[in-house]
Amino acid sequence: MRRASILVAVICLVTVTFVEAITPHRETRQPAPLAATPQRAILISLDGLDARYLREPEKYGLKIPTLRRLMSEGATARAGVVAVYPSVTYPNHTTMVTGAFPVKHGIYGNEVFDPAAPQAGAWHWFARDIRTDTLWDAAKRSELTTAMVSWPVSTGAGDWNVPEIWKTGTSPGDSLTTTLGEMVAHQRPAGLLEEIVRHDPAVYANITKDEGDDMRTRFAEYLIERKRPGLLFVHLFDLDHFQHDFGPFTPEALALVEKSDAYVARLLAAAERAGTLAETAIFVMSDHGFRPYTKQILPNVILARAGLIKVREEQDSQGRARAVVAEWRAYALPTGGSCAVMLRDPNDKDALNRALVAFSQYADVGAGTDDKKNDLLRILNRREVGRAGGTPKAAFMLEATEGYAFDNKLTGEAIIEGKVRGQHGYLPSPPDYRASFIASGTGITKRGDLGEIRMIDIGPTVARALGLALRDADGRAVKLR
Repeated sequence: MRRASILVAVICLVTVTFVEAITPHRETRQPAPLAATPQRAILISLDGLDARYLREPEKYGLKIPTLRRLMSEGATARAGVVAVYPSVTYPNHTTMVTGAFPVKHGIYGNEVFDPAAPQAGAWHWFARDIRTDTLWDAAKRSELTTAMVSWPVSTGAGDWNVPEIWKTGTSPGDSLTTTLGEMVAHQRPAGLLEEIVRHDPAVYANITKDEGDDMRTRFAEYLIERKRPGLLFVHLFDLDHFQHDFGPFTPEALALVEKSDAYVARLLAAAERAGTLAETAIFVMSDHGFRPYTKQILPNVILARAGLIKVREEQDSQGRARAVVAEWRAYALPTGGSCAVMLRDPNDKDALNRALVAFSQYADVGAGTDDKKNDLLRILNRREVGRAGGTPKAAFMLEATEGYAFDNKLTGEAIIEGKVRGQHGYLPSPPDYRASFIASGTGITKRGDLGEIRMIDIGPTVARALGLALRDADGRAVKLR
């Protein structure tokens, strides 16, 4: 097929040259032929893939042949993707599939905030939490089947769904049995995971407490080959985990970038085996960039010292003592490099003022001063929060300065050594803090560098490629052909 394509191109070139030669006054040339229209698409999210990994692979000695090939054959945002605020996983993945800002789609953080139980720990796992139109809604209207593998805020959606969900109060690495129990309970349709295991008995063989992307890739391979969905959403997040633990651009993180490249290659190979690759558009993206840090700010400790939170001690199910919220008037919801401060009573002016005073001792004291010892955070008022796209329910937000992030502990010192080495969640404005985007495959011409795009542009871009109508989007489609 490749030789035939080259032969056709040569014939076309000779023909155009001959016509121009015999009609010297004709200046209008025939437009270049468009790429074929894709019949399906695969969206692969590599959680935490900072744009610098793709822009400067030689600098980091990265061996990522699949991602580099997709970039060379299609289009990539070399300057990166501007995330929505806060720049954490669930708001940004929801923006990817809606093209909308959080103020419209309603997902402002990873976790659900329940004023009656502020430490409940439930996340926005369910698609029903989204208030706007999604790509899977648009696909359904066009009778295009959809499948999800661990895609955030999608549980309950699609024709086939291996959900991202775990038991409240735990994490995916705490207990594989517990997590799988939640996944089985919420899979779609019933029996899907069991069906996959019968086909691939080794699907869980390579899971460790730190890595699970082999499992997620196996799920996706099966769906590509056996179900042939029109639109597949795959979320791989080992890279994010390793950057939290070891920091971005470390040897451990670089090794995971290379592993992620291999997972992408496996998904493309599955599509080739299924006979669908030639009609598939491929989109590889990420939700945020990454920053190193060394210190953590404990905002709820600061609020407790101000008398706005009362803490008591209780025992967990295993008999271990832990601090819990007994009463609160103001409560902080950390999202990595940012933090929303909530009021139990939005009209409680005294609590608002006391909270502002409590945090002002750690805040940027302003321009023109040499006293920088307490410039650990910045306070964003409600107007600034609105401009940044943060939650309108917050009384104000906090933004950590370089080298700092927030944690939700209730006791201890206000400033502690960081328990992990990398973080995100910060304001997405700095140019060295960008997410990634690649478009390649059927329907995408070799456009090269797209410059800088916005997270809100991804959904409309995918929709246009497939001829779908995505309602409620704030972004605009990027030209890919």
